Amino acid sequence: MSPTSTSTVPEVYTGQSGCKYRVERVLQEETSPPRQVYLAGSGDRKFILKYIHAVNYHYLEDINNRLRNSAEHVRLTQDRIPEKSMFVFEYLKDHLLHLAQKDLPIDTTKRILKDALLGLAELHDQDIVHTDIKADNILIDWEDHQEGISVRKVQIGDLEDAAHIPAGSDMIGKQAGNWMWRSPEAHASGPVNKPSDIFSFALVCICAVHKRVIFAVGDEELEEGVDPLAIVIERQISYFADEEGIDAFLKHLGDDNPWVRVFEVVRDGFGKDNPRRPFALWKGVDEDFKSLICAMTKFDPGKRITAREALAHKWFEGV
Repeated sequence: MSPTSTSTVPEVYTGQSGCKYRVERVLQEETSPPRQVYLAGSGDRKFILKYIHAVNYHYLEDINNRLRNSAEHVRLTQDRIPEKSMFVFEYLKDHLLHLAQKDLPIDTTKRILKDALLGLAELHDQDIVHTDIKADNILIDWEDHQEGISVRKVQIGDLEDAAHIPAGSDMIGKQAGNWMWRSPEAHASGPVNKPSDIFSFALVCICAVHKRVIFAVGDEELEEGVDPLAIVIERQISYFADEEGIDAFLKHLGDDNPWVRVFEVVRDGFGKDNPRRPFALWKGVDEDFKSLICAMTKFDPGKRITAREALAHKWFEGV
């Protein structure tokens, strides 16, 4: 991705609604495959114009339509530019991965996470699985006042990899997004569904509260020939698995899944010289927060709490 001057693109696009969007600058541009994201203005409002690959255009249109009247906390299309295969979105100035690095009061962080979790619940209520939950897909509009940061709106964005999965079904082999935020079953190309989003959202919560992306792997941690994913899987088991949970997880993957043996080898590598470090025992972590995260990250996907259950958790009381 590289910034480009707007001289190479039309100055104005007209949406299906008749609204005209004047391009202010190019935010992203890729040539292979071709993809553009523009910041544009219309009147006194700002919008994002985003190219959607033609193969996905109508599918994503259907996803947006399913959510149209029931998803206040999901960033949906405001308009469309069909001849350019573009969707128009409201502009929100920041995302959580960036904002979390600021010294936010815990009440503000809880408000952001609860609103984002409401967005996830709204998706799941319509049997839509996001598949790419991560901190930089939690979009936030905020203002900096003398008394501190004021959050105006929080929404889950980037539905390009979202999937409508009817109740009772699973999606096999979906591995959207960055491996630092994926659930164990997504790494293993296993059955993916709403619990996979819940696991990823727990990682977002840890990032927001403790300013750590716990599955980020630095170059200094890698020995020659070691795949970063091996370290991520080892940490996932170390922090969140118990014997009962990982046994159920391996059954969830199925006997024919080649990743079963990978997880078994990693599981069996823990011992006296390489003990597990369960998140439930981490020091300096609020006990209610631990309870929430452990309930969202159970290794058995069937045992993870739902988005609606997480919203009712004690850690969110009073928010």
